[in-house]
Amino acid sequence: MNVGSRGLVAALVLLVATAVPAAAQGRIGYVDSRKILQEMPGRTAVETRLRTELESLQKREKTMVDSLNALMGAFEKDSAKLVGEERTKRFTALQQYDAMYRDTLQALQEEAQGKQAEAMQPLFDLIRIALEDVRAAEGYAVIFDLGAQVNPIVAMDKNLDLSDKVIARIRTMPAARAQTTAPAATPKPATPAPKPAGPVTQPAGVTRKP
Repeated sequence: MNVGSRGLVAALVLLVATAVPAAAQGRIGYVDSRKILQEMPGRTAVETRLRTELESLQKREKTMVDSLNALMGAFEKDSAKLVGEERTKRFTALQQYDAMYRDTLQALQEEAQGKQAEAMQPLFDLIRIALEDVRAAEGYAVIFDLGAQVNPIVAMDKNLDLSDKVIARIRTMPAARAQTTAPAATPKPATPAPKPAGPVTQPAGVTRKP
């Protein structure tokens, strides 16, 4: 899963900001948050639960796509014999459903992003705590993150890599074990898409969704 590391980066920036005055006397190390996230316990369980929730959202979207396609197919079939007020009525109904689909799609995308952020935040919190534990216990003044989108390091001693130590620390934390054994969330039933009154057909300017 491609997970943004902004939460971890923010924690590291704060850590660097508070530690820089002591950098001249203290030790400097780095981690790769991508490696930590990949190997930390509980990640697979979190991704499994998240995948179940996202599949539920995808089913809701598919329901609306199928309904829109059915309406457009009906409009195309009846288009030749529709005239006057009946054609306008069907065209308007299809436009309204298309607009509702677009609004719903945006809402589903935002909900999916929120669920991803909510699911991953506990893992980021564990990383942040473990980073501070390792930094304080071993006297590091600054720890940089190689997994950040903008790499602040151009050269480094690989012996300074603390990723394995952070992973080991996380594995000893009760919260990490709880993440591993947490039961999968029960997916919510898909909400059927509302259907507009009357059949509808293909108007100009409305494109069929894949």
